[in-house]
Parts: sequence; C-alpha cells; structure tokens
Amino acid sequence: MIKKISSFSLLFLWIHFEVQAQEKQVTSQSLYWIRYYNQLNINKNWTWHNEFDDRRFFEHQQQHHFIVHSRLHYQILQNANVALGLTYSLQSPHDPNATAKLVVPEIRPVQEFNYSHIVTPKLTIQHRLRIDERFIRKNDRKVLLDGYDFNVRFRYRLQASYQLRDEKAKMPTTIKVFDELMINVGNTILYNQFDQNRIYIGIEQGLHQNLSIELGYLYWYQQKASGYQFFDRDIIRFTIYHKIKL
Repeated sequence: MIKKISSFSLLFLWIHFEVQAQEKQVTSQSLYWIRYYNQLNINKNWTWHNEFDDRRFFEHQQQHHFIVHSRLHYQILQNANVALGLTYSLQSPHDPNATAKLVVPEIRPVQEFNYSHIVTPKLTIQHRLRIDERFIRKNDRKVLLDGYDFNVRFRYRLQASYQLRDEKAKMPTTIKVFDELMINVGNTILYNQFDQNRIYIGIEQGLHQNLSIELGYLYWYQQKASGYQFFDRDIIRFTIYHKIKL
C-alpha cells in the first residue's frame, strides 16, 4: 500500500514539474455568442429548459461552437430546484484560421442543483452546481475516430441579479454578474484539472411578460490539455429569453 502511495506521489510530482517546466503560452481571441433560451412552464413544480447557442469568432465570422442544452427542472423548495438533462455540442477548431475544419461532436448528460437567496426585494444571490459527464468523440484533429473519450467536469456558478425596476413592472430591467469555475476529473485528465473560469456582466431588458433580451460581456479563461497553454477570450453575448406557460 505504501509503495502504491509513493508511486502515485512521484507521478503527481513529475506531472507538476513537467508542466511548470513549460513556458506559459496564452492565446487571445474575440468571439460573439447568440443564444435562444426557451423555458416551458409545465406546472408549479416542473419546467423544461431548452437552449440553442451559436458561438462564433469575430475573425472571418468562423463558427467556434454550436450547443443545444435541454434540462427538466423540478422545484424541491420555494427557492431551490434540481435538474436532469442532456447537452449535444459540435466543436469546431479553436483557431479561426485553421485549415482543417474538423467538427467534433460531444454528448453530455447533465445534473444540476440551483439555490436562490433573496437578499432584498431587488437583489438575489443564485448558486448553481452542475456536473457534466462528457463523451467527446475521439479524433486525430483531421478525422473522427471510433469511440469516445470520457471525463467528468464539476461546475460552480455564483451569480448576483439586481433589478433596476420593480419585478412587477411590465418591462423589468435586471443587471446580472456571475463567476463560474469548472474543474475536470478522470483518468484521461493529466495536466488540466482546472478547466476554465468565466466572469460575466450583462443587462436583461423585459420586452413582454414572457419575452426579454440580454446583452453582456463574458471573460473566458481556459486551460488546454497540455497544462501550460491557455485561451484568453473576450466575448459579447446576446440572449433571447422566451417563457411559455403550458
């Protein structure tokens, strides 16, 4: 047992110093995301959330990522709910100038827990813990291969929402700020246990009782699998929120 622990410790130290020995490389990019977020209110306890997200580089208008999220939420308390769902994504190259245009599919079962704390009638603090089981199609960056790589990702988001107008107003205005941290675990993860960090500020404007739009800025810092290479991304995000009562 002691030998196994010692071997594991030596492997961990080797990986750590191997990463530290590499010079840190950061690639800066600018993107825009356009999202449609649909929420179907089935009854007081059940809601079905569907999201379509198109992510593109400003450079050449090249697509970076297309994602479809679908989750069924169940209200367990007045201010808490749990959700179970599935995400399907198509990942294009991370370089808008890449000559190879391989698109890599991913299937991602999702579980999450949401809790909201009302600080004042206008200020709400929201916590979200999400678990992603990621099945990413194997590839050699030129063609798709048989089978999938698998890892688990834990995500925690802390968000503050402040209403500039009363929530009973026909067209409320809300400022949102959040910070989300994502951590990888699994046998295939060697150097990038830290996956990414997202920081966001945006403003949501109600247009109708069941329709609103949101415009914001998202800063995305992501570590590559190598461990010493990073993406530093500035993103403009536009969202259409649509609620439907069944």
